[in-house]
Amino acid sequence: MSKEISLEQRIARMEDTEEIKKLKYTYAQILDDGYDPDRVASLFTEDGLWSISGVGGTARGKDNIKKHSVNLGNDIIWGQHNMFAPVIEVAEDGMTAEGDFYLICLLTMKTPEAEDGKEAYILAGKYHDKFVKIDGKWYFKELVGHIDQSSPWSEGWVKQPFVKEEW
Repeated sequence: MSKEISLEQRIARMEDTEEIKKLKYTYAQILDDGYDPDRVASLFTEDGLWSISGVGGTARGKDNIKKHSVNLGNDIIWGQHNMFAPVIEVAEDGMTAEGDFYLICLLTMKTPEAEDGKEAYILAGKYHDKFVKIDGKWYFKELVGHIDQSSPWSEGWVKQPFVKEEW
């Protein structure tokens, strides 16, 4: 049996959902602006988890998130992270939430094997994130992505399919 919620509660959930979307899109913008470690870490709780399986790696806690951000920024020359199709569930208490997003990402990576030292890549994947509201602001508790496909643009995923790691 579902519990009736007030109009004010419904509006609060909608506002929370929009704030969570903004958080996710801010994350994408910061990555696309060069992976600033302080800005990336500011989106997470103190013990937050940033984990991208397939390609990307894992970091827990703000200090490790900063280090991971620097490492990624050293290898990625340019990127455009496109987050879309969000499905967000805010808990009844309005203090936690979970959300799913799709990703299409275009990158220029440093690639020593390439003639000019760089290669264009296309990535596709999904995120399942956990959020927490602290002092009225939403943060990532866990940002967890799984890359389903990562291929050089010149080859594409048909000629060079991505070998997925197991979850």
